[in-house]
Amino acid sequence: MPFHPRGQGLAAALITLALLSLTLLTAPVAAQTPCDDHAGRLADIHTREQLKAYVHCAAEHIEAVGHEQAFQDFSGGAWHDGPMALFAATIDGEHLFAYGVDIPPGSDLSEWRDSEGTPIVQQQARIARDFGAGFVYYRIENIASGLEEPKESYVLRLDYQGVPAFIGAGLHAQDTRATCSPEVVRASLVYSERDVEAFVTCAAHYLQQNGLQALHDFNSDPRWIAGPTYLILLDMESLVAVVAAGQPHLVGVDGSEFRDMDDVQFAREKQRILATHDDGYVYYRFRNPASGEVEPKATYLRRVLIDGHAYILGAGLYVPAAGCRSLPLAREIVTRDELQLFVRCAARLVEERGELAWDLFLNHPQWIGGATYIFVLDELCRQLVYPLDYERAEGDEPRCDLRDAEGTPLNQNVLDTVRSEAGEGWVEYVWLNPANDKVEAKHAFVVGETLDGEHVSIGAGLYESQLQG
Repeated sequence: MPFHPRGQGLAAALITLALLSLTLLTAPVAAQTPCDDHAGRLADIHTREQLKAYVHCAAEHIEAVGHEQAFQDFSGGAWHDGPMALFAATIDGEHLFAYGVDIPPGSDLSEWRDSEGTPIVQQQARIARDFGAGFVYYRIENIASGLEEPKESYVLRLDYQGVPAFIGAGLHAQDTRATCSPEVVRASLVYSERDVEAFVTCAAHYLQQNGLQALHDFNSDPRWIAGPTYLILLDMESLVAVVAAGQPHLVGVDGSEFRDMDDVQFAREKQRILATHDDGYVYYRFRNPASGEVEPKATYLRRVLIDGHAYILGAGLYVPAAGCRSLPLAREIVTRDELQLFVRCAARLVEERGELAWDLFLNHPQWIGGATYIFVLDELCRQLVYPLDYERAEGDEPRCDLRDAEGTPLNQNVLDTVRSEAGEGWVEYVWLNPANDKVEAKHAFVVGETLDGEHVSIGAGLYESQLQG
């Protein structure tokens, strides 16, 4: 159903918790659900089949535990995370639930329409009633981006206390032209496989819309080139580079005989894969323009046509150090060990990307979610990265005298810790928890790093209510 909670600044991107590990330990259940052994994450739902499975599992959960318990379970935990949530209504349009919105149960939604006049609830009810299940398409605000975007929901007919009804969920597709806003898809926000796939797909749409002008933009517009992230465009037949924004010396060069140190002919491998597939990945070692070092790289590719001629369009991810590859998302961090790894990986990102890392820290779910976020201070304790309005400094105001609710000089303690012989450590203080608007004890881990010749402090904390173990 087209209802969404209002976007929250700290959960601006893509947010995640455990999906469909439906043991529901925090609530009593009368029976196990058939989907109890289904592992995954809500944020990983991005295909129709995954969305369909999610809704069917919810229907099975209702069958197993009853409406009252299931509707309670659906309000959180394994079932509801940010933009991914379940909804239900009767076939007559009576609202049953849609979590995170201020719509009272029992409201009549039969005339509710999107900005283009699509009667969304009527469509959902008709498809559930006449076809048993199906997909409905409309436009609505994406709470992750704050933008109105296309959305599709899957609805499934069920019985609610003897009344015909339906249950469903929806997702905003990430591979359509209408979801390629620079606010959410840009080079500086590419960190994961899902990011690079959306980035290249949006570049393909941009190329289709703008023709040869797009080639100029790929080489110069910061939306398409930032640090280690840039686009390549190779002639599919000759393997001559038309665009190589991060490696301009390769433009016009025949790459057919290029090999990495492991003897991987990576250009020919790109050609081979796209000869029989529309997209795919090639893995090899290549110089990272952000670090100057030869590093493992995974390049995502799509086959595109320009005036009927085939080209290879792609962008790559330089694979992070082994420990950072399995880094939990910010929202999932609950132990001191996880927090230490989180901050150390953030420091490595600053070492590699410099200030380009700020965009990730402020907007990417890997680095900000729930009550967990990265902060960065300079040598004068000025806030280079700080996402909260709470105690935010104005301009370049030094903040080494900043104290918490108990008088602890927290920024000075951070500075002293990163200047110690160890160069890192723990800082304890009392601070506002943005997840519950309460002041709590906070345990922060901080690491010192050098940026443009100056010392910076990089850290993150866990509040007492978050900490486990």
